[in-house]
Amino acid sequence: MQDVTDLAFMRVLSRIGSLPDVFVTAYFRSTPTTCAIAEANLRCIEENETGVPILAQLAGSEAAPLVRDAERLMQLPIAGINLNAGCPAPLVNRHGAGAGLLRNLPAFRDSLQQLRATVPAGQFSVKFRTGWESADELPTLLEIIRDASPDCAMVHGRTRKDLYKPHTVSEAAVQQTVRTLSCPVLGNGDICTLQQAQHWLTHVSPAGIMIGRGAVRNPYIFRQIRGGPAPTAEEMQQYYAILAEETDRILHTKRTPAGHCNRMKKYLAYCYPDFTPEQEYALRRCTQISDMLRILCP
Repeated sequence: MQDVTDLAFMRVLSRIGSLPDVFVTAYFRSTPTTCAIAEANLRCIEENETGVPILAQLAGSEAAPLVRDAERLMQLPIAGINLNAGCPAPLVNRHGAGAGLLRNLPAFRDSLQQLRATVPAGQFSVKFRTGWESADELPTLLEIIRDASPDCAMVHGRTRKDLYKPHTVSEAAVQQTVRTLSCPVLGNGDICTLQQAQHWLTHVSPAGIMIGRGAVRNPYIFRQIRGGPAPTAEEMQQYYAILAEETDRILHTKRTPAGHCNRMKKYLAYCYPDFTPEQEYALRRCTQISDMLRILCP
């Protein structure tokens, strides 16, 4: 998740003792003219002190730039390369990247095949949606993915057309993916609670699950999945305070008070359902981190 599941968030999870098995960077954008090895994403790799392996995610529309950047990234301490064929952002899709690859099946096939030939065994994965407009596209996508023999697949149970609309995640489509592919399949899409995580692990995608927005709202979910307790109100306040510290740490001298608040708001956008409308209104308008923390940690 761009600007959210970043180095600051990784450090927060480490400090609160709730870590996943693997991290995935926000995507590195690969284009024919630019080797866009973003500094913020590189820091996630080069300054990862958590002990948790990290995958470098690439987004692009052509195989050659993707291979070029994969080769460069494989020189860094990563656990593998992940191809992003799931991002629904219009700007990314207009250039044929992210879920845009699902509209250009020859490019999708070529990118998968060439990355598979480049990335060592055990280190190549793909994240994708169930189709561009309709889940009827899924069987064809699965055939293309199966032919490329990735080591792991992560499926977001929505089409690109669904974006992030509530109640549009198709567990049946994820289960179809699990049955079709021979590699481990991780399920993704609106997994926000321990009960949902347990349901997915048991009935939808037993190989594992991928959590993004739900982990920002409740970063203790990884601890809970491993049998730990639900977070207390005090622990959630601790989370917000540590998040403020770690965002300040990555911003360095570029930080202004308002800029620091704006950075925090990128994370809090996923947490607002846990606040009263009055608290959300006040948080959205904060320009001083001290005012924000008075609301978050009363």
